[in-house]
Order: sequence, then C-alpha cells, then structure tokens
Amino acid sequence: MKTTTLERNQSELFLEAESDRYYARNKAALENKDQFYCEDLLCQTLADFKAEVKQILEIGCATGQKLQYLCQHFGVGGSGVDPSSKAVEDGNQRLAAAGIQNVALKVSTANALPFEKHQFDLVYFGFCLYLVGRDELFAAIAEADRVLKPGGFLAIVDFDPSLRHKRPYHHKEGLFSYKQQYSNLFTASGHYYLMSKYSLSHSGHHFSKDSDERMSLCVLHKELEAY
Repeated sequence: MKTTTLERNQSELFLEAESDRYYARNKAALENKDQFYCEDLLCQTLADFKAEVKQILEIGCATGQKLQYLCQHFGVGGSGVDPSSKAVEDGNQRLAAAGIQNVALKVSTANALPFEKHQFDLVYFGFCLYLVGRDELFAAIAEADRVLKPGGFLAIVDFDPSLRHKRPYHHKEGLFSYKQQYSNLFTASGHYYLMSKYSLSHSGHHFSKDSDERMSLCVLHKELEAY
C-alpha cells in the first residue's frame, strides 16, 4: 500500500528531498556572513561563561557557517546536523578546503541526534523547530536535553508569536510550519532557566507589532539539579 504525504512524518519528507529544496532556495541568505546577528548576541550573552563552552552542537546547521563562527569565537570544536544532504556535503567540502578540522556536519534531524549523552556544553537550535512535526517535537526536545551537559547552555532562534498556531508550508502540500514560544517547553520542566531573550522579527533585528512576524533568540541554562 502506498504511503501518502499526510501519513508520513515531516522529518522523513525533509530528509527525502524537501530540505535540499529549502537549501537551494535559501543558499545565498545562508551564506551571507552579515546574517550573524543572533550569533553575536549569543556570544555576548555567554561572555562571562566562555571558558565553560568546550563543544558546540548546532541543530539545523545548513552548511555550518554560523557553527564555524561560534566555534571560532569560543575557540572550540563543534558538530552540526541538518536534514539536507546537499547542504551538509557543501559545508563539509568548504570546511575541508579551509583546513578546518574541528567542525563536522552530519545528515540528521532534531528528533534523532547521532551523539552521546552529555556531549555538548552549548546546543543551538538554528531556526528549525518551527518545521518539526508535532508528533516529533517532544522527541526533539528530549534529544537536545540528552546531549546537553548539566550546567550547559541552550539557545533557540525561532518564531515567537503571542499565541501558538499552525500554517500550511507554502512549498509542499501536506507539510506545516508551527509557530510558538519554544523556550517554554524547556523552562516548564524546571530543569532550565531563561537567561535572556532578545526580540526580533522575520524581517529585521527589531520587535514587530505583528505577532505572526515575531522571532526571538532565547538563551537558557540547564540547571545542575532538578526539583
């Protein structure tokens, strides 16, 4: 029996082809080094804890430009995952050509991270949670928590509306985007504390009165002890 688009997980569809299409549509923007505004804010937020960051993971890394930027700032190695095999291939080739050996990219999705428990000091969701299917969201949250060390830091760049809502994904029928305040999923557990939140918009580095356009960078601390 043939499986329809509506019966399949979003991660499967992105791994199959849609992530490569996304990469092709956004390649120029992803490689624009002027777009590191959120990464600069993240570096500023963690300035007093720079020595504690020794390994970084970016989820939704594309070609790894921003991951490389963070690793250079902290002077550490890093790993990135992205469902686009083309983005990962291009990124690893670029890193190899530049002689960078401490940053590596893998094809994977947020709900199935190919890493050991407590491997990273900083986990960064790089604008990808809004495309995680709701049947896979809690697996993605659990995976990020699993690979992040106690006392480590979690950063999330994503949409940040007043009310959570679902929208059809414009580029492929049967897929959806989900906008909500994702940091709440971590802080509600009592295991994470919100260190800082920067309001942005989809069109610029500023707050938007249009709730549907709002984004944010949230930086959280994983508490050493849970209640």
